[in-house]
Amino acid sequence: MRRFAFLLCLATACAGPSRTSRPGAETPAPQPGTPSAGTPAEPPVPELEPTGPSARELPPLGKHRVDSPERVFTAEVEATAPPTLARNEGSTRIDIPLGTEVALACFVYERPLDAAGALLAVAKAVGAGPGVTVRRMEPTEVAVVAGAPALFLRVDYETATPGGGMGAGQMKLMVSASPELPLLCAHDEPGYTRTFRRITTDLARSLQVPGRPRPPTRREELRVLKLDGRLAGFDWRTSRSVTGGTTRTESTTSLLLPGTGGGLRAEDSTTTTLTDARNHLVELRHARAEEGVLALQVTLRRGREPATNTGSSGPEGLTVPGTSYRYEGRQGTRTLKGTFTSKRGLATEDDVRVAVEKWLLSGDTSEVVLDVYRPAEDVTAPVELSLRRDAASGPRAITLTAGANTAKARVNDQGLLEWTERARPEGKLTSELVHSQARGPY
Repeated sequence: MRRFAFLLCLATACAGPSRTSRPGAETPAPQPGTPSAGTPAEPPVPELEPTGPSARELPPLGKHRVDSPERVFTAEVEATAPPTLARNEGSTRIDIPLGTEVALACFVYERPLDAAGALLAVAKAVGAGPGVTVRRMEPTEVAVVAGAPALFLRVDYETATPGGGMGAGQMKLMVSASPELPLLCAHDEPGYTRTFRRITTDLARSLQVPGRPRPPTRREELRVLKLDGRLAGFDWRTSRSVTGGTTRTESTTSLLLPGTGGGLRAEDSTTTTLTDARNHLVELRHARAEEGVLALQVTLRRGREPATNTGSSGPEGLTVPGTSYRYEGRQGTRTLKGTFTSKRGLATEDDVRVAVEKWLLSGDTSEVVLDVYRPAEDVTAPVELSLRRDAASGPRAITLTAGANTAKARVNDQGLLEWTERARPEGKLTSELVHSQARGPY
């Protein structure tokens, strides 16, 4: 099916970023239907082998170099002929001929991209076409590609034909949430599923920014998110050293959740923290988008620290009790601005890991209580987070309680959360650590 009108959407606002901060080894994630570790195993639904046009694939094609005229990026991609490039504001479109009815179209962006929101904007544009009925829309895979998370989505649809019948269509989508060169690709033709994955992931690997490379990450983690056992998105976390002993940690979560009318809705959030040489929180920036629209944006900065650190040698000693913080931002149309003092000092995700590893797993204590900042729950004050050993569920099982919300979890011997489960209004959301890579000391 020839359906290129939606590509205008890709180049403009539909796939535009709403975030305010930028979010090793290649690791395919478990496929939908695979039970998460720690949950009751359910028999996976067998995938039927595609037949007819849906079974079509292509052998490897010749490689062609792609250089953007503005020297924004260089790349290499499989194609039957040299790809064509078209410049848009903030992005470059690459049309990749495959020798099939429809070319594969990719967009390279120059700013961060909300992965779930971008995919859903394109999927909805397909469904909004005249005479189109979407039959199925679902994420199919999460993987690490060239040091960034990649999310794949498939849209199966039917469309009215001139003779009064119905024709089958299939849109395959992929987004790579690279912090430097986000990539969004689409192919609107039944079949070529493995071909699409091969070409788009190879393109993502080859994308480079001319000039000085970004400092390598110290650590990266990918968690696959599932809702009631079905793939829903990812959580991606990286940390890297910057100037003066400061560490920058970036966390990105992208979710495709059940929406009205049997469709999907998108949630994207990003959190960037700066910690000093003592690993104490200096600054936190958080943004959350719903359906591609910015819903919350807040910046938190450390203010006054007490003259002396009254923390004990226990878990509370990770932070500085009595530290004040100031926040400002917007929630919808409401302006946010204020200050608060944390009686324990705000803990980071690394502090949580250290508390679990050094105190809970060692058996020195059965509970650790920390103050954390979770603006999605409360912008104006810290949230008390309780970590408890759950010996009845296993030697590395814990529960996490923040306010009225409780999650079950299992940790590894480094204190990392390798599996969690919590209730959401839409169902049971699980998170499973599928990729963890460290370079140098943690």
